[in-house]
Amino acid sequence: MDGRFIVELIFLFSCAVMIYLILRRPYLYIRLGIRRIKLDTYFLGALIGPILIALFGILNYTQILRGLQGEGGLNPFGILILFLSMVFMSIFLDITGFFEYCARLALKFAGNSGRRLYFSIYIVVSILTIFTSNDIIILTFTPFIYYFAKNAEIDPIPYLIAEFFAANTWSMMLYIGNPTNILLAASFDIRFFEYFKYMFLPALTAGFVNMILLYIIFRKKVNKPIKHEKSIKPIEAITDRSGAFLGLCILAGCIIALAIAPYFHIDMWMISLGFAIALLVILLIRDSYHALLRKHIQTKRFVVKPTLRKMPLAIIPFVLALFITVEALRIYGITTDIGVFFRNIVQGSQTIAVFLYGFTSAFTANILNNIPMTVAYVPIANAATQTTMLPAILATTIGSNLGANITPIGALAGIMWMSILREKDVKITFKEFVKYGLLITPITLVACLAVLALEFMIF
Repeated sequence: MDGRFIVELIFLFSCAVMIYLILRRPYLYIRLGIRRIKLDTYFLGALIGPILIALFGILNYTQILRGLQGEGGLNPFGILILFLSMVFMSIFLDITGFFEYCARLALKFAGNSGRRLYFSIYIVVSILTIFTSNDIIILTFTPFIYYFAKNAEIDPIPYLIAEFFAANTWSMMLYIGNPTNILLAASFDIRFFEYFKYMFLPALTAGFVNMILLYIIFRKKVNKPIKHEKSIKPIEAITDRSGAFLGLCILAGCIIALAIAPYFHIDMWMISLGFAIALLVILLIRDSYHALLRKHIQTKRFVVKPTLRKMPLAIIPFVLALFITVEALRIYGITTDIGVFFRNIVQGSQTIAVFLYGFTSAFTANILNNIPMTVAYVPIANAATQTTMLPAILATTIGSNLGANITPIGALAGIMWMSILREKDVKITFKEFVKYGLLITPITLVACLAVLALEFMIF
C-alpha cells in the first residue's frame, strides 16, 4: 500500500478518535491507592498517530526526532514552554481571586439591569483575555456566571455564550492570548509588535461585531430586569492581596519583556520561562516561610501546589504527538501539495490569501480541532510566496481563534466549557451552539478578514 495513503489514513483516524473522545469520553479516572486522578482524554487520540506511524515504519527514528525538534522555524518545546509559562502566571492570579474580583466588579456595575450585565461581562472577559489566556478566563468565569444566574433566577445562556465568544475572539489580539497564536507567530518568527500592529484592528472589529450580533440575538432575554444581590463585595473575592499584586506585576513585566525581546535577539520562550521561574521561586519561598513560622497556616495560604495541580499538562503529549504526525504529512508531501494548491489559487493576491486561509482554517478547526489544524497549516503556509505568506499566517491565526465559535469542538476551550456546563446541568446542546455559531461567526469572520486585507492594501 502507498505510504502517502497510509499517512493520510493515520492522520484522519487519529483526528476521528480524538474528536470521539472529546465528545463521548472527555475524562478518564485512574485510582492510585486512595487517590482518584482525573485525566483529560483529548491527547490520547493524538498519540495514536505517532504509535501507528512507528508500527507501520512510516518514519524512522531520526525523522521522528526531527518532528519533535521542529522544521522550518517550528520549535515545539519553545512553543509549549511559552504557553505553559503564561498559563502558570494566569492560574496563580486566578487562585488569588483576582479574576473573581473582576467578575464581581462587573456584576456590581450591572445592578439590576440585564443589558448592563451582558455588556459588563463581555467587556471584562475581553480585557482579561487579551492579557492572559482564553482558556483560563473561560474556566474561571463560567462557574461564576452560572452561580450568579442561578441565584438571580435568570437564564444563564446569553451570558455564558457572550463570555465564551468574547474570550475566543479577543484572544487573537496579542501573541500570548491563544496557543495557536504562539504556534504560528513563533514558527515564522513574527515579532510581538509586528503581530500586534496587524491584529489590533481585526480583533477590535471582530470583538465589536460579535458583541452587537450577540446582543441582537439575545436582546429579549437580557433586557429583562434581574434580581440583584446587594451584598456583592468585589474586594472579598481577593483571598491573597499581596499575591494578586505580585502576580499582576510579574505578568505585566513579562508582557513588556516579550514585546522588546526580539530587539535584543532573545527567544520569547526564554523570557516567559524566566518570569514563570521567578514567580515560582518567590512562591516557594513564601510558602516555606508560612510553613516554618506556622503563620496563617490555613491550607489556602499555600499556593504552589494548587497552581501546579491546575496546569494543563496533557497539552504536552498532545502537541508533541501532533508534530510527529504533521512531520509525516510533510515528508510525504501532503501538506506541501495543499500549500502549492493554495498558492495557485491565490496567484500572488494578498486579499485572496487572507480570505482563503481565514475561511479554510476556521472551518477545518471544527473538523480537526484548532491546534491540530494550526500545526498542519504551518507547512501549508510555508509554501506561500513571500508576498502572501504573512497574510496567510495572520488569516490562519484569525481562523484558529474565531473557528472556536462555530462548534464546541473547534478548540480545547470549547471542550472544557461544555464539560463544565454538563456538570452544572446547563442545557446547551451541540445543535443549539452551532446555531449561534453559524448565525454570528461567518459575519464576524468576513468583517475581521476584510479589515486584515485592507491593512495589507494600505501598508
